[in-house]
Amino acid sequence: MIDHTTTFVLTSTILAAMTTLFLLWVRRLEAGSRRLGYAVVAASGVMCVTYLLMAAGVLTVSTTGRDESVARFLGYSIAWGAVASVIGLISGAERRYTLALLGGILLSLWATVGSWILGGTAGTVISLAIVAGVGVMGATLYGPLARQAQTVSSERTLLFSRLRNLTVLVFVGLLATGMLSAQNLAFTDAFVGQTLATYLDIVWLAGFGGLVLRSTDALADATDDRPATAAVNSSSSTDGATTGSVQSAD
Repeated sequence: MIDHTTTFVLTSTILAAMTTLFLLWVRRLEAGSRRLGYAVVAASGVMCVTYLLMAAGVLTVSTTGRDESVARFLGYSIAWGAVASVIGLISGAERRYTLALLGGILLSLWATVGSWILGGTAGTVISLAIVAGVGVMGATLYGPLARQAQTVSSERTLLFSRLRNLTVLVFVGLLATGMLSAQNLAFTDAFVGQTLATYLDIVWLAGFGGLVLRSTDALADATDDRPATAAVNSSSSTDGATTGSVQSAD
């Protein structure tokens, strides 16, 4: 059986190759679209470093099943932040909805860590926070973000739908792996749990990168939309200030 260290180093090597490929791909995009492309590079690069830290046994904590590295969840927090940022920009939604999406994701991730460390009744109670986080994530993705995505170009709407589906499938898969792990329900041993999580990470990052970087029209439109949105908001603020001044003068 392959030990965890070997698995982590191999995964980091795969992610390093993916990160390099994504970086070269981004350099071929139009200058305005590269900002969104670099989010893909950041997500993959962060998880590459994360797996190296896991292989080195950095930031390990004792859980009910075995020692686990918190570095995985720190990496997840940054990488999923990049994903949420891209989804928010592609949908054209307000920043608060992007933050709500990220908040739901982070709540579920770190509640999973808490359930592993505490175990027993306390772990079961904390597991409710996992469900709450998934609920917030789903409600945001299928609620305000989806509604706003219907108002943008068809290319962006299509990309949003694909990213939403990928996010839900992979994230629920990761959480299910965590719940079935040796630390919780013990349906899988440590090797199977780590293998499943590693496979999902590679699928997630490869899918995210491929979907975003191939959607050049959606990226260009989202980039063009940002200055227009800023101008509208600035105009609204100016009009509000002018109205207030007139009313004060009256």
